[in-house]
Amino acid sequence: MKQRITYLLEENDAELGPDQIGVEYSSLSVHGLQGVKEHRITLGLDELPQEKFVTYVEHAVHESQRAKISSLLNVDQLDIDCDIISHACVLNAYWAEPTKGKQWEEHIETKETSGTLEVGILTNEKPLEPEELSLSGVLTVVGEDDRPTGLHPTLQLTFPSGTKTLIPPDPSCALHAHLTLPSTLFIDKYQLQDPLFLASQHLRRLHSVAGETDLEAPNWAISRWGSAVLLELAHPSVPLSSTAEGGTSADAGAQSDAEVVAAAAGEDWTVSIPLHLRYLEPRANASGMSAVDVPWPVVFWACAAEEGTKMRVNPFDRTNLGYDGLFGPRTMFYHVPPVAQATAAAALVERVPVPVLDLGGARYVELGTVVAVVVGFAWVVWKLLAVGGKEEKGVQGVKRE
Repeated sequence: MKQRITYLLEENDAELGPDQIGVEYSSLSVHGLQGVKEHRITLGLDELPQEKFVTYVEHAVHESQRAKISSLLNVDQLDIDCDIISHACVLNAYWAEPTKGKQWEEHIETKETSGTLEVGILTNEKPLEPEELSLSGVLTVVGEDDRPTGLHPTLQLTFPSGTKTLIPPDPSCALHAHLTLPSTLFIDKYQLQDPLFLASQHLRRLHSVAGETDLEAPNWAISRWGSAVLLELAHPSVPLSSTAEGGTSADAGAQSDAEVVAAAAGEDWTVSIPLHLRYLEPRANASGMSAVDVPWPVVFWACAAEEGTKMRVNPFDRTNLGYDGLFGPRTMFYHVPPVAQATAAAALVERVPVPVLDLGGARYVELGTVVAVVVGFAWVVWKLLAVGGKEEKGVQGVKRE
């Protein structure tokens, strides 16, 4: 028996946080999800006893899943399809909204005797072509994966409340982050052109992208080291009415309600930077997982020097070798030092687990593909020869008459 549970999130709940998914060896928990849900159960005909189908499904899904089966009473759409050719029965249940409350709060368990259980949490993405449908998210097989992984990781920068790191040194200052990404990761510059999406991630604008920007190329087709990205970050702002009399705010036009609320509440400020993973080289790795090292970004304030300020030049400095070359000559930088977690490496490098194709299982895919092509070609040739033989017999019969 195979089960697949899919959550398709609403647009206003598209940003999935790590606290919304809990993964253990034989169970998975989801919290605070808004959207639709589909539960698909596939059974072989040989798995079905003589008793009623629904009774058997309830027993096969395990005792702890009886509450899930009882939710079928509130299902919006239920389909049962049995195919004699494929010798399988498929039960599809669809819920347009959570059955209890306004969000999905579920604990999903499985046992070795209950088959495989795949869980997907997906959201819509802006497609490259108007006629295409693009989805992204996380997938996990309960009982096989330690944690859900995906091709679209998110880098989060958290600024603790009560610190001075989010207080601009001067009203003219803007907060920036400079990322050095390896060739295995890249950003989609078209995704970062949407003002509403930028605001939802606490980003202001994308200033610069240098290096590899091909959105489709796999990692083995990339010849250069990677890419460098400069982003301007949003930061909590004081309300304009609280600005000192006679003072001005350089970011007055870009100030959002979320920034004002966060500043007033004194909450931690989190900036999310969406990344994308390239297809990696297949490896002989039984786990199907690999690791990618991502350097921590450099976060700093860039401020315009006041008029009359003498910018001294050190003859021993080597300038314009990094992100400083993206700013004017009269720019002052105030760096925000990172605070490493206890589990983080001393080199300030994040190791991200990513999926790769397992060569151990790929040979079966290759063999199956070759067999399918050969059998299909033989069938087509046989059909063509059979049709040609019938036509030849028909012509001979006409001539004899």
